[in-house]
Amino acid sequence: MSAAPQSPATDGLARILREAGARLERNGLRAAGRLPLADLREEEISSLSGLLGPRWRPVLPGATSSVDLAALDAALRASSQFRGGLAATCAARAGAPLVDRRAARLVAAERRERGWSALRSHPALRRHPGLDAWLERERATGTVTRTVGADAFAVLRAALDIAAALPADPPQTLARFATSHCGGDPHALDRDRPLDGALRRALALLDGEAQPGGGAESRRARYDRWGLGCDELSSTVLCHGVWPGSPEPRVLTLRELRTVESLACGPVVFTCENPDVVAAAADALGPDCPPLVCTSGWPSTACLRLLRAAIVGGAAVSHHGDMDPEGLRILDRLISITNGRLWRMNPEEYRRHAGDGAVVSGRRLVPAPADASLARLASAITDVGRIVQEEQTVADLVGDLRAVMRCRGAIRSA
Repeated sequence: MSAAPQSPATDGLARILREAGARLERNGLRAAGRLPLADLREEEISSLSGLLGPRWRPVLPGATSSVDLAALDAALRASSQFRGGLAATCAARAGAPLVDRRAARLVAAERRERGWSALRSHPALRRHPGLDAWLERERATGTVTRTVGADAFAVLRAALDIAAALPADPPQTLARFATSHCGGDPHALDRDRPLDGALRRALALLDGEAQPGGGAESRRARYDRWGLGCDELSSTVLCHGVWPGSPEPRVLTLRELRTVESLACGPVVFTCENPDVVAAAADALGPDCPPLVCTSGWPSTACLRLLRAAIVGGAAVSHHGDMDPEGLRILDRLISITNGRLWRMNPEEYRRHAGDGAVVSGRRLVPAPADASLARLASAITDVGRIVQEEQTVADLVGDLRAVMRCRGAIRSA
């Protein structure tokens, strides 16, 4: 659209047309209502008087007045100096079409609603139902929108794509996983990327935490829980009776396990949550201890990689841990990953030790595990209201491992 011809009259209308254009954009492009005009200059008063005639009462320079937009629109249409009405004249002077801001907001709102609706139907929400709460929080806080603007839905969709593939199988480094799942970009989940922040907020909610920690160690631990090692040396696993040629308990790094796809270590691998169990088993049973892997709380990427290799090698996995809210969350994750079974984790064993346990804090809500056996244990903890730490059961666990060792020896000597 070409600009209106320049003249003293049109120069005197420059500010008025600019402010009128802004008003029209807010008003659905309708020329209605009065436009306030502050501190009018002499040339502006002259231009308005010449254009509107008796439809506008002149004021002294520096005074404040207003102009009826409908009258201004009609005067512009009737004038031979201008092309079209108020909206066309404002657009010509601005050098760009006016935008109906109200309609644009409605269109943007509809587009956003379609975007959120598409995210809520993502397959990741079926794999991890807790992600619906994460989406609602992302929508309420607008964190991603403030960070990346119009690309917010792309970032959230990418985070859901990744979450659908977690826990990683096989467990691997973060860079290798990103290369495979983020369009070949090994740095897509680097700490300064919006995708990293969105994904960690999602995983924190799935882990039962309100927000992810801000430090590097917290970030490393978060990804480690989901089978992604930030590097190959910091992710480790303590084990005994698993790694060939190791008579003592051994700490393995993810780097050592990088190429281990299958590990033949026996028909059953036992897991525990606390290193004290491994130490007690090593002291009591020596190098013939049945395969025992310590998760040290939430299992690391190295731990998950080791268990996966043992499963591929033909082993079933039996899990034990703390009988408290966090322990149940850890075991629920482990069972879902390994298709394992529980080891001395039932209501009867719990009640046998609960008298010596601490009271469950009101802030530590007992979860509702997906595994049915674990759910029965959760109900017992809710009823009794006490926790049983794994250290309280060490003698029983070592006794079970000794029985397995004797049975194995009897089979060999038969």
